[in-house]
Amino acid sequence: MSTAFFLDTCIFFSAIQKHQDLQVLQHLHNLNYPLYTSVPVLGEFTVEMMSRPDKGQRFQHFLSLFNDLDIEAFFPVKQVTYASSLLCKHNEDARMSSQYTDLIHLAYAMAYKIPVFLTTDRHLTHYRIPQKMIEKGFKQPRMMDLSGVKREYL
Repeated sequence: MSTAFFLDTCIFFSAIQKHQDLQVLQHLHNLNYPLYTSVPVLGEFTVEMMSRPDKGQRFQHFLSLFNDLDIEAFFPVKQVTYASSLLCKHNEDARMSSQYTDLIHLAYAMAYKIPVFLTTDRHLTHYRIPQKMIEKGFKQPRMMDLSGVKREYL
């Protein structure tokens, strides 16, 4: 199986706003790299999009993108709950102390063992999971932005 990618909320906004970012995702799909996200990412995206004046057009674009790229959404399972709890309880990075939503997204990727986490969030690209997570058998996904993916995978 080829490397799988977890898409953070900001990746969807970036793909809708910038054609070159959408192209990166299209190339990944065309090369048969599996693309995943989570129900909380979809919820966050929807809430953020609803405050925008062009929400109807953007939402249609998003649905088309989601369908065309065969993105699969993960649902909560026991391992996600456990990973989320550990991440939030043992977080050692002050930049992430109030970023529970971001930690939950990361927990999904780790619980489902997705090796690459795509995000434009600088705090996440530099985040290192707590040692307690490693002791409990979790592995940190590689945190990448779309330009890094373009350089290394395409």
